[in-house]
Amino acid sequence: MLIRVALIGTGGMGRKYAQMLTNGEVKKLSLSAVVCRKEEAAKWAEETLPASAKIYPSSDALFEEPDQYDAVLIVTPHKTHPALAIKAFSLGKHVFCDKPAGVSAGDARGMYEASLKADKKYAMMFHQRLYGKYRRIKEILESGQLGKVCRVMMVNTRYYRTEFYHKSGSWRSSWSGEGGGTLINQGQHILDIWQWLFGLPESIYANIPFGKYNDFLVDDEATIHMTYSEGMTGVFMLSTGEAEWEERLEIVGTKGKILMEDDTITVSVFGEDIVEYGKHAQVTSRENLTFTRTKEAFPQDSEPYVEMFENFADAVLGTGKLIAPGQAGIGTLEITNATYLSAWKNEVIKLPVDPAEYEKALEQHIVMEQ
Repeated sequence: MLIRVALIGTGGMGRKYAQMLTNGEVKKLSLSAVVCRKEEAAKWAEETLPASAKIYPSSDALFEEPDQYDAVLIVTPHKTHPALAIKAFSLGKHVFCDKPAGVSAGDARGMYEASLKADKKYAMMFHQRLYGKYRRIKEILESGQLGKVCRVMMVNTRYYRTEFYHKSGSWRSSWSGEGGGTLINQGQHILDIWQWLFGLPESIYANIPFGKYNDFLVDDEATIHMTYSEGMTGVFMLSTGEAEWEERLEIVGTKGKILMEDDTITVSVFGEDIVEYGKHAQVTSRENLTFTRTKEAFPQDSEPYVEMFENFADAVLGTGKLIAPGQAGIGTLEITNATYLSAWKNEVIKLPVDPAEYEKALEQHIVMEQ
């Protein structure tokens, strides 16, 4: 059975997804409709896509003909995601949404609730959950091999972005158009990995030097300090202004440690739990503690978009479980909203964030851009 997909959004990623669906790369999904608001996009669709993909001038026109598709793929600017998804759910359609779910955790929660009410599948494009290195780390954490996790530090400078990129769309890198900077854009993938591995923190304190590398008022760098109810502390650092690509993750537990450096993972396992060792060791330090270290390297594969679409199809057909279900979009925005609030107010913010407080503060920063 083929699931008919309607695509809303024909920017770079939208076109990439459309070609995957029409080239036969994805089993069980077919592109039956595409929304092209601009003349150039409609021309591209006519010249590139098969005639079986009906072209609509607007999402409103698409929603007037719900019999033409079974699911909606949303690849539009961030702020438009909630209204489009909720409308699709109201028509009884499944939804696959590109990141982020929106700009407010409150909006993201509304999308998820709409999916539950409609009893339809709702997936987020958090494809990095399929990276081999992160799957291996999750496996180790769930095994209990590290004991109680005490400290985590994550640094990501993978997404260097030029001024040309920031100006490639009128909505990019702004409070009014994008709802923020690197955290609301590239950071959603990395924050999803964080929440997937460690869950959501209890509170956040953030330092953001807004516009550190660029002439704008949003973030191109952020450092987030997180605390958890059971004592774990974490530091998350993201930058789109540094030249060298770095993906580093340190996870320290009472029984071991994981160090991920780009695509290599080093796992250290202690001879015994360090807390217990500290209680009985008749020496002043770690002299009598043994260590076992192993190292694993993971290849840089192509981005697993096809696998994510196939997983979505299986979930719709009732033969699989979503890799990144819609509620994941709430968590990444909870962290993002709390981070912005903390930086704006220079204080610790507890989660969950009050959506009304956040949205009011966001509107104030939109006014400041004008």
